[in-house]
Amino acid sequence: MTSAQVSSTRGRINRIVRAVALILSLAFMIALVSSQWQALRAIQWQFRPGWLLPSFALLALGMLVELSIWRFLLSSLGGKLRWRRAAQTWFLSNIVRFIPGNIWQILGMAELAADDGVSRLTTFTSIVLHQVLSIAAGATLAALYFAVAGQSAWLAMIRPLLWLIPLGLLLCHPRILQALLNRLLALLRRPPIEITLTGRQLAAALLGYGAAWLLTGAGFALLAASITPVTLQQGIALIAVWAAAYVIGYLTLITPSGLGVREGVMILLLAPLFPAPIPTVIALSARLWAITVEVVGAAIAFLTRSRDRQAAQASAPALAVEAGEP
Repeated sequence: MTSAQVSSTRGRINRIVRAVALILSLAFMIALVSSQWQALRAIQWQFRPGWLLPSFALLALGMLVELSIWRFLLSSLGGKLRWRRAAQTWFLSNIVRFIPGNIWQILGMAELAADDGVSRLTTFTSIVLHQVLSIAAGATLAALYFAVAGQSAWLAMIRPLLWLIPLGLLLCHPRILQALLNRLLALLRRPPIEITLTGRQLAAALLGYGAAWLLTGAGFALLAASITPVTLQQGIALIAVWAAAYVIGYLTLITPSGLGVREGVMILLLAPLFPAPIPTVIALSARLWAITVEVVGAAIAFLTRSRDRQAAQASAPALAVEAGEP
C-alpha cells in the first residue's frame, strides 16, 4: 500500500471515528432525557428568568478575559492582532468546535489570523499555550475545591490525586513549556519556537485564566439559580463543577466541544447538591446557554469582519489613485 493510500485510509477512519463519536454523544443526551422524562414532567418548576441576563453577561465577560490573554500570548510570540481582529478570529473559530476533534478550532484560528499576516505556526503555538495554561488553571481550581469540600465516596477515594493536580502548575515554567511545545512541534515537523514570557508574566496569565474560570463559573451558578434555588455554598460548588466538567470534556478531544462528556460529568458532580432530575436540567441548559453566547459572538464577529472587508475594498481604489496608479 502506498503512502497516499495509507493517508487516505487513515482519513476515512478518522472521519468514521468522529461521526461515531458525534452519534454516541447525541444518543447519550437523548437517552439521558428519556430516562428522566417522567420525573422532569412531575416537578413543579419555578423558573427565575431574572438570573439569566447576568449569567449571560458573566459568561461573555469570562470569554473576553480569555480572549485578551490569548492576544497577549500571541503578541509575545511575534503575532500582532488588533483587539477587534483578534475578537473576530476568536469568536468565528468557536463555531467549528462543534466538529468532532478540537484541532478544527485551532486550524480555523490559524487561517483567520493568517489574513492579518500572522503566521499559522505562531497562531498554532499561541493556541496550544493558551489551552495549556487555561486547562492548568481550571483543573487546579476544581481539584482544590473537591479535595477540600468534595463529599462523595468516590471523591474521597481519589482525594490524594486531587491534591497532586495543582503540582501540574510547575510545568508552566517558561523553559519547561518551551521544551514541551518544541517537542510537539518536532513531532509535527515544524521549526522550534522560543517563549519569551517571563515567569511573572506566565503567573499573571494563569491568574487571569483563574479569573476567567471564576467569572464563567459564577455565570453557570446564576444559570442554575434561574432553574432552582441555590445557596451560597451550592453556588461555590457550581463554579468548581463548571471548571471540572469543561476541562474533562475538552480533554476527551474526540467529542465535539465535549458534547455528552461535559454533561455527564456535570450530572455526576451535581448529584450530591440537587435532587434528580435537576442536575440533568442544569447540565442540558448549560450547553444551550454556552452555545447561545458563542453564536451571538460569532454573528457579531461575522458582521464586523464583513464590514471591515467592504471598507477595505472601498478604500482600495482611492488608495490606488493617490499612489498614481492607472
